[in-house]
Amino acid sequence: MPAFFGQPRSHIIFAADLDTYDENAAVLEKIASHVDVIKVNCPLLYREGPQVMARLRDSFAKPVFADIKIADVPHTDRAIIDIVRQNGGAAAMVHGFVGPDALEACLDASRGEIGIIVQLELTNPGGRLFTAPLADDMAALAASLGVYGMQAPGNRPQRIQRIRHIVGAEPVLVCCGVGAQGGHYREVLEAGGTYAIIGRAIYLAPDPRQAVLDIVGQPT
Repeated sequence: MPAFFGQPRSHIIFAADLDTYDENAAVLEKIASHVDVIKVNCPLLYREGPQVMARLRDSFAKPVFADIKIADVPHTDRAIIDIVRQNGGAAAMVHGFVGPDALEACLDASRGEIGIIVQLELTNPGGRLFTAPLADDMAALAASLGVYGMQAPGNRPQRIQRIRHIVGAEPVLVCCGVGAQGGHYREVLEAGGTYAIIGRAIYLAPDPRQAVLDIVGQPT
């Protein structure tokens, strides 16, 4: 399978969750050389339009991950994947609970040009109520379909370990909840995560570049 995010170096996905392209770009100008992937969320896509993915990709020479948590019937999911693929996204997040038919529709719509990453377990306290009890089964399903990757909660390292055990060595594991939600970069990697998704701990820091260097333990 293609390495849609390239080969990990820092193992950091920067969560570009600020309101506008310009605000995120101001941070990325300081940190782009120290992160592997740029993640965009629904609010940014709604404000700036899907073309913001190609704009970020081209401006900073980084793959862009559409963390938009797709969760609909197959024909609608397919249309959303088409939009991501046509506008410069390297991968898109799809909720695992949509089931095999919808996941297969997303894989088909990807045309092998973008990665499908399956959302397993939300990191907020409420995520323990409904998504956590199903996460192991969704992980097994996603692995059987051969998706590019899956999400694991970065603030619950024991869950990362469990999910890695279920899916094996190959799928990429992207781990959110690192920093502001209590997860730790080193614990994510030690538990078997491929990437730590980090936003507020970087973009709210007085010196975002130094924040990234401190997280990965590099000298200034």
